[in-house]
Amino acid sequence: MLLASWLQTVFYHQHYHLAMTSGMRMKTALQVAIYKKGLWIDNYGQRSCTTGEVVNLMSVDCQRVQDMMSYTWMVWSIPLQVFLAVYFLWNTLGLPVLAGLGLLVLLVPLNAFIAYKQQKLQRQNLFWKDKRVKMVNEVLGGIKVLKLYAWEESFQKKILALRQREVCVLTKLAWLNAISIFIWTCAPYLVCLASFATYLAVYPTSALTADMAFVTLALFNILQFPISFIPEDGFIHNTGR
Repeated sequence: MLLASWLQTVFYHQHYHLAMTSGMRMKTALQVAIYKKGLWIDNYGQRSCTTGEVVNLMSVDCQRVQDMMSYTWMVWSIPLQVFLAVYFLWNTLGLPVLAGLGLLVLLVPLNAFIAYKQQKLQRQNLFWKDKRVKMVNEVLGGIKVLKLYAWEESFQKKILALRQREVCVLTKLAWLNAISIFIWTCAPYLVCLASFATYLAVYPTSALTADMAFVTLALFNILQFPISFIPEDGFIHNTGR
């Protein structure tokens, strides 16, 4: 188990380095392509696509592509790690491990609901950000007229109102992300507690030995790593759509 943990650390960091490097290259290539396209865009394209949308493409969407390169491998890795951990837990504890597994399954729909809400809020955030950037560009483009008629305060209030709506959406996103991370951080400990309690209830005459407890805790510790990435991976894939 020690050798497996050591190998996991070595290969994980090597893979993460390669994934981050590839993601950064893809992000840079996309940003360059969008910038070049923006320089040669025709009049029809300028009317149909606002500056705020271009800024969102370069700052938000390109970043999501980089994030997906770093975490996409978890789509197949997380189920495999969870399956192997549950398999060895079954061999160690037996039937009581289903109590912890059932608790884990109950948390999946909750995480899916939170991810759905995050996706809707992310779209709202991009909408308000686009309107704010568009208005800022209009103000900067017509700054002479604003100064001439003393409209600075009026347009400042409009921009701040749009920014306030954007901040409100970002606050809701941060709360949902914090709740999701809190749930999945506590999940391994709750699963472990439920499994041990069920084991003592089903087998009252059997003692929970130190060897069994140590192996079980080690397996749950291995299970904690893929579980802890579920909210982050789900958020990235949902907001990247």
